[in-house]
Amino acid sequence: MRVAITGASGLIGSALARSLAEDGHEAVRLVRRPPRSPDEIEWRPGGGYVDTDRLAGADAVV
Repeated sequence: MRVAITGASGLIGSALARSLAEDGHEAVRLVRRPPRSPDEIEWRPGGGYVDTDRLAGADAVV
């Protein structure tokens, strides 16, 4: 599965991303700044923006 995670830098989000990766899933992180790595997708919740092209194909959003 490909799972997009908000709050991925926090305690629960980072543990979830690690657990998903260990189980063979792809975890992508929604970040509120320009992406710095291929596993990050930019979003600006206050402005109503998310990079929908990069988010396409996600099986779940947490």
